[in-house]
Amino acid sequence: MSEAFTSQANSELFFHPVMNSEIELKLLISPTDIRRLQRHPLLKALTRQRFPAQKLFSVYYDTPDLALYQHRVAVRLRRIGRRWIQTVKAEGSVAAGLHARLEWESARTENSLAFDSIGDPALREFFADETLRHTLRPIFITEFTRSRHLLEFPSGEAVEFALDRGEVRTDDAQLPICELELELKSAGDPARLFDFALSLQETIPLKLENVSKAERGYRLFSRAKIVPVKAKPLPLEKELSTSEAFTRIIQSCLTHLQANEPGVIEGEDSEFVHQMRVALRRMRSALSVFLDLVPKEQIGVLLEELHWLAGELDGARNWDVFALETLPPLASSFPDQTGREWLKSNIDERRQHYNVQAREAVASARYQKLLLTLGAWLCRQPWLGGIETQAQPIPGIPIAEFAPQVLQKRHKKLKKRGKDIATLAPLERHRVRIAAKKLRYTAEFFSSLYQRKPARRYIGALADLQEVLGALNDAATTVTLLEDIAVAEHDPLRQQAKDIVLGWVLGASHARVKDLENTWENFCSGKVFW
Repeated sequence: MSEAFTSQANSELFFHPVMNSEIELKLLISPTDIRRLQRHPLLKALTRQRFPAQKLFSVYYDTPDLALYQHRVAVRLRRIGRRWIQTVKAEGSVAAGLHARLEWESARTENSLAFDSIGDPALREFFADETLRHTLRPIFITEFTRSRHLLEFPSGEAVEFALDRGEVRTDDAQLPICELELELKSAGDPARLFDFALSLQETIPLKLENVSKAERGYRLFSRAKIVPVKAKPLPLEKELSTSEAFTRIIQSCLTHLQANEPGVIEGEDSEFVHQMRVALRRMRSALSVFLDLVPKEQIGVLLEELHWLAGELDGARNWDVFALETLPPLASSFPDQTGREWLKSNIDERRQHYNVQAREAVASARYQKLLLTLGAWLCRQPWLGGIETQAQPIPGIPIAEFAPQVLQKRHKKLKKRGKDIATLAPLERHRVRIAAKKLRYTAEFFSSLYQRKPARRYIGALADLQEVLGALNDAATTVTLLEDIAVAEHDPLRQQAKDIVLGWVLGASHARVKDLENTWENFCSGKVFW
């Protein structure tokens, strides 16, 4: 990278910095579809102004130990023609491809940095650190051509349509850029961005993108591999309305879901599929928690599509567990069993089939339509316009009033279903497992409203119970999967291999029933935290 791009913190500004709040939707598009996009009738109909194409060259700065990145701050210098613009971006939110963040822009007389005029006091103090300022250096570059249209929707919103084509690069690596950004430039409904994208997506494959150019640059610079992402703790304030809390919870589930997409498509680690399934279960659980707030008739189609996606992932997860968790200890205990390799080959073949099915579902236009539809729905919040009844919570009441009612209801339901748990039939135990899972997710959603230690203790007891119930469910699933593997007549060695697995699984299940009694007793003896 050129030595010319060095930090000089004391250079003067020639106009005052501007602070903006961006709301934009990012979508990836294949280069082969660009011509169709440019000729799309809807784009032509909504365009009010076209701008000349711009070549944009940007240099992103950080310290050698990536201090800015760790604090979720990005600093860049962008050259537009002969002008340089400095931009400082602070952490915002991303859900369903919709990016909302704060940014401060200021024009520069040269390619140098200055931080004294940042409007945010905390950021200004952050950059007051002389050591940090003097260790800033170029990390990566983006260079692309931007084609822009100003769109005007019938409802009055002004939206900038920007098509970017180019690359992000470091000293020794590069990645292509080919993406569409829709940015709300006036007051209005962000759902219009999703509506427009949905209309385009009917004929042009588009993919929602939660990762910014800066994030891609950092990944390229650090050569970081993508890793499975678990659900992050969700902070809720007691003053939030029920509606605001619901929106925030669904957005967190959506972020969790999308974070694991790339790993499912690459197909190298089974944990990505598992985490996508967890995200889906959390989202469906949240929808059921707030079912009185959000009537089922409002979300019928969404629930159907979420159910479809879960079904596309279930097979992959079930065969992954069989191949990676159930089979290995058996292989080491029965190394000389002749039919073992035949059984493993059958399991691997089915696992591969269902993982391909999962990848195709996540890479499909149907999945992208689901995300866009969810994004538009969250922006519109149609439940706010519903008719309030005594049976429905008022959307504006504090979540602190709503949460304990739901928690108590689900706690009571679980204790009722789990009565005499050790003697329950597998189907009844499965219902206990579902009730425990829903209660745990609900407790996690609302735990930040309460004291930390009691909440963690309660959720921990629930997690232990869920782990044992999950192991028993995996055993029952394994028995079902074994039935799918046919053995030809008069092949005793292969039948023996199946019988060994069956005996092992049933024996382990019997031992875990005792664990179930203990974990159930531990859960029931604990105190609630609400």
